[in-house]
Amino acid sequence: MITIEANQTELLWHWTGYSFKAMNTKVQTWLFSQTDSFVLLDVQRLFHSFEKRLSRFDPQSELSRLNADEAEAFQASPILLDAVEAALAAAEATHGLYDPTLLAALEQAGYDRSFEQIAQALPLTELAGPLTAPSSSLARRLSTRSFTFRSITINRARREIYKPCGLRLDLGGMGKGWTVDRAADRLQGLGPFLVNAGGDIFAYHSPPGQKGWEIDLVHPLKPEESMARLLLHHRALATSTIARRRWQHQGQIMHHLIDPCTGQPAQTDALSVSVVADRTVMAEVYAKVALILGAEQGLAYLQSLPGVEGLIFTAESQILFTPGLGEMLDRVEPAGYIN
Repeated sequence: MITIEANQTELLWHWTGYSFKAMNTKVQTWLFSQTDSFVLLDVQRLFHSFEKRLSRFDPQSELSRLNADEAEAFQASPILLDAVEAALAAAEATHGLYDPTLLAALEQAGYDRSFEQIAQALPLTELAGPLTAPSSSLARRLSTRSFTFRSITINRARREIYKPCGLRLDLGGMGKGWTVDRAADRLQGLGPFLVNAGGDIFAYHSPPGQKGWEIDLVHPLKPEESMARLLLHHRALATSTIARRRWQHQGQIMHHLIDPCTGQPAQTDALSVSVVADRTVMAEVYAKVALILGAEQGLAYLQSLPGVEGLIFTAESQILFTPGLGEMLDRVEPAGYIN
């Protein structure tokens, strides 16, 4: 943690930085304010508290207990209720192309433990090459499954979640971004700040004298380099990629992004999608949907969303982006560059 001296009457405007590990990623926070630096400890406590409740890999988490529960109604904490409600709203907004009830499909693909424990993870050198883009449109029918997100209902007044026996939820697809938003809510009004949880980012206003926070987007095939730089002002940013979380399962190359229309890892010609939106959770969800749809349909989808911009890195190492994102770009190099 970095703090600046205060005078005898009040704290001066100063920068404070703090970082910690949570949700299997590095979380970094920078704040320019007159506030005591210990406010950033609240962000750490919030992340760890939400992780304990929402992790599917912790058998003692509240989410795991919900998944294992066979009763008709599950008595849930306000945190779990809010998170499930947000996931269901995101699923509805994307017509089911984001669906938090795909845990069984993830496990069938081999993603049945935290990623660093998957022994057969493939090196990045094996990730390049053409991929097959989906041929159907956004309106294509969902695959035949016993349950979808519409199988879940919530009674807010009774603090109960109702789901069929056997249906299990995975909130990893939006939980990190949702937690970033909750941290941003905690810090709003104190001064310009940035919360970055492994690329899920909320930028509150801009550093003094700057047009925006400088954000470098990691190159999907060269993790030591960047492919673009954004100036982010009072917006959220999230990136979804299939270029790193890939492994071999039963002789086939798998990744973590399941297409709900097939129940299988998405066949797509988009390797990475970055989305700018008003809230981090929706930026993360929209990025995943655009990646599932593929480069052409994904770009058209992002352009159809009011107030949303995006950038797509394709399997042919091309960069596509929405017109509004061009105004935020400070640098674009598909071949990559060193920061």
